[in-house]
Amino acid sequence: MTRFIKRICPVLGVLTLLGSAGCLGYRSGANIPNNLRSIHVPAFENQTAYPMVGAVAAQQFLDALIEDGTFRPGSYDQARLRVQAIVESLDSKAVRYDRNHAIVPEEYRLTLTVKLYLFDRVSGETLINGKRFAASDAVLTRGDFQTGTTDAIPRLAHTLAQRLVEAVITAADRASRPTQP
Repeated sequence: MTRFIKRICPVLGVLTLLGSAGCLGYRSGANIPNNLRSIHVPAFENQTAYPMVGAVAAQQFLDALIEDGTFRPGSYDQARLRVQAIVESLDSKAVRYDRNHAIVPEEYRLTLTVKLYLFDRVSGETLINGKRFAASDAVLTRGDFQTGTTDAIPRLAHTLAQRLVEAVITAADRASRPTQP
């Protein structure tokens, strides 16, 4: 038994070293100071004809922020960064038609568009000023456009949320760097 342990310990040590060597230089989260890591995210304003799109988009964004781990959601009064977002549109375009009925679409391309603002409560600076982000996805309607669209909204919002998180991280990172003369 001791001979086995003497043989296996060096091998395990080498494997551990090799495994951790691949992680050198890796850091969890972005290089953003702690004072810029609190963020307030209210429900997104909804300018579409679909009720609750703003709330779904905001929830997906919050979930993506929490999953990323860079920011801590907080109250309006306490958070350093404040988000404001407007869901501007949920557009559909027919991309494939029923071969038996040339005028009946069976697949659509849905595009969800959001305008994003990000403010620094302390400095008063606008870090993102109305930049538009969009996400698209194909939707098979099977004759029921409304249900297909309703089912696709969370998927679109999730994809869009990933892009918004990246933009917020980039803006906060840029804001944390000293300005060059």
